[in-house]
Amino acid sequence: MSDISDLIDFDSLLSADERALRDSVRAFVNSEVRPHIATWYERAVFPLELVPELAKMGLLGMHLKGYGCAGRSAVEYGLTGAELEAGDSGLRTFVSVQGSLAMSAIYKHGSDEQKAEWLPAMAAGKRSAASG
Repeated sequence: MSDISDLIDFDSLLSADERALRDSVRAFVNSEVRPHIATWYERAVFPLELVPELAKMGLLGMHLKGYGCAGRSAVEYGLTGAELEAGDSGLRTFVSVQGSLAMSAIYKHGSDEQKAEWLPAMAAGKRSAASG
């Protein structure tokens, strides 16, 4: 056990890829979210400037395969959600709504044309479930 705060040795249950993704999302939250969260809260703004970064990290529609989506596992999706939530529940909600609510519905029930039009743009952060 390398991390004294990991009292149940949770990390031993994760693959190297799962730990790497978790650590990269944690680092992003620590550098890009935590220093600004109080200001965003006080100003009542959502940090839209972070959406392209979330897309570059492959977090939008991350559990879907194809169409520019990362095809990550449910474990990776859960770890990502936990790390985002630890920094800002609004960002975690955005990633969840974008990927699970909107993109999953298109992925499962949309026509081939709808999938081709919407999913790559949504995965790239160029279109949003919240704004169209």
